Amino acid sequence: MNEFQLIKQYFQQPDLNFSNEYTALKSGDDCAAFSLPSDLELHFSIDTLVEGVHFPENANPFDIATRAVAVSISDLAAMAAIPIGFTLAITLPELKQDWLQRFSEGLIQAAQFYQCPLMGGDTTKGPTLVITVQVHGVCETGQSLKRSGAKEGDKVYVSGPIGDGAGALPLVIEDPCLNSGLAKQFYAPIAQVGYAQKIKTSANSCLDISDGLVQDLNHICHASGVGMTIDPKAIPLSKELLATYGKDKALQYALTGGDDYQLAYTAPHCQFGVCIGEVVKGKQVTVQGMDLSSGGFQHFI
Repeated sequence: MNEFQLIKQYFQQPDLNFSNEYTALKSGDDCAAFSLPSDLELHFSIDTLVEGVHFPENANPFDIATRAVAVSISDLAAMAAIPIGFTLAITLPELKQDWLQRFSEGLIQAAQFYQCPLMGGDTTKGPTLVITVQVHGVCETGQSLKRSGAKEGDKVYVSGPIGDGAGALPLVIEDPCLNSGLAKQFYAPIAQVGYAQKIKTSANSCLDISDGLVQDLNHICHASGVGMTIDPKAIPLSKELLATYGKDKALQYALTGGDDYQLAYTAPHCQFGVCIGEVVKGKQVTVQGMDLSSGGFQHFI
């Protein structure tokens, strides 16, 4: 099987390479194209996942695919953009048809779930499995949520339980093919696309929690020129995380672990989400009764 046969068999299936109202030209030519009304802005984001860094070696290829798409689309959700298509670049150490079949099945499930078709991409051979997904989305002109809008007096909210992604990591490292309980939160996080649409008219700032709650909230603080005080007792923790690790460890995962892909946002008042703190005068996040001057995931340290 050559590269073009590979693409046709695994990445140009109708359930994966479908069209939507914004599709002007899908994969098959040198470029894909979107046709957008003048009242919409195009948003795009790119994420690279490296085997052994962002997912365990020997992980189920179906799970790798669902994770790759979800974590990328989460960036669109953070800005209240609706996904309309994605491109995929994949570097393969070797051509394994069974692996590719299961990987493409995971792509199809994610594409159908988010109604976000594969629009094109690239396949190459290399020493390590590397997957790069670029997602594209649309939002009404001037209406996207940003990190820079938080105001003193805003409340700080999260969209759901925090810490499950980090709590799942030791489990999937021990068993890369585990995909139940907390492990499912690692391989199949839900990008909060629909939730973002509910809060976009009330939230002043927003981002997705990918690198740890404290570190990510500090991004809002720095962009907005504010501080935050967080009540650790108010942070929502899932029953499964608490049962697996206990309260102290669960809270540590929630504050610094990352990989949750819930939304953290500020608003004067919001009927959705869990309020965990307040925006105040200052420059950074403080957590009541705790010293968390550093925390969260970073490359190269």
